[in-house]
Amino acid sequence: MKGLVSTLFLLLLPFGILAQEIPDFSANYLVKLNGLQAGELKRRLTTNADGSRQFKSATKAKGIFSFFKPDLVEETSTWQFLGSQIRPQHYLYERTGGKKDKYMSLQFDWPTNQLYIDDKKQPWQLKLEHGTLDKLVYQLALMSDLADEKTAFNYRIADGGKLKSYDIRIVDKEIVTTPLGKIEAIKLIRYREGENKRQTTLWCAPQLNYLPVKLEHTEKGGSVFTALLRRLKGIPTDDVFIPVQSKPSSYGQVIH
Repeated sequence: MKGLVSTLFLLLLPFGILAQEIPDFSANYLVKLNGLQAGELKRRLTTNADGSRQFKSATKAKGIFSFFKPDLVEETSTWQFLGSQIRPQHYLYERTGGKKDKYMSLQFDWPTNQLYIDDKKQPWQLKLEHGTLDKLVYQLALMSDLADEKTAFNYRIADGGKLKSYDIRIVDKEIVTTPLGKIEAIKLIRYREGENKRQTTLWCAPQLNYLPVKLEHTEKGGSVFTALLRRLKGIPTDDVFIPVQSKPSSYGQVIH
């Protein structure tokens, strides 16, 4: 579950609108591990009273997997716009409930171009590069780029107390089957150099304003996490999904 949360889910902007017009929304995804239901992921974008935005993500194991992975992983990014530029203010990562809790706070001080990092053990700081984003809010920047019909994406990310480059590329278009039905989606892969066996693949649906309807993440050991959209508020879904055809069984019953 940890590997999934760290890379999971690119929630994308409505086509043809500016980033400042992102509506508040919430999305719920069914999470599977090697094909078996393992938990859920919830994401929510809200607007604060001062006009800043807050993007939250929470992943929780369920069912039999909750006995082995009882962790609750939460990420929160608070950010503002500077013109059309997304500028993060604060990012918080918390993992609780398991054998080993984890805490990571990133404070973006743009007037001094310093990034203050606190893991409750040994605080430190880094020099901020122009356009640096956090692991959650970069997903909104990607939304805007997809809406602008770009085909390659590279972002400088404050990730795990370091600055990293995220390289994401469009691969193809595919029909994806979700709990809500079938839908056409753009397939994207996060490219990693060398022989890194980790791989993250996204399927983002133009009809849902490029919202990802499926994500697949493969860990180094071969475990495969899959997330499928099953509920959505804030982005219209009327007449978007094609119902999955039910198949009659050999006994004449309908299998759903």
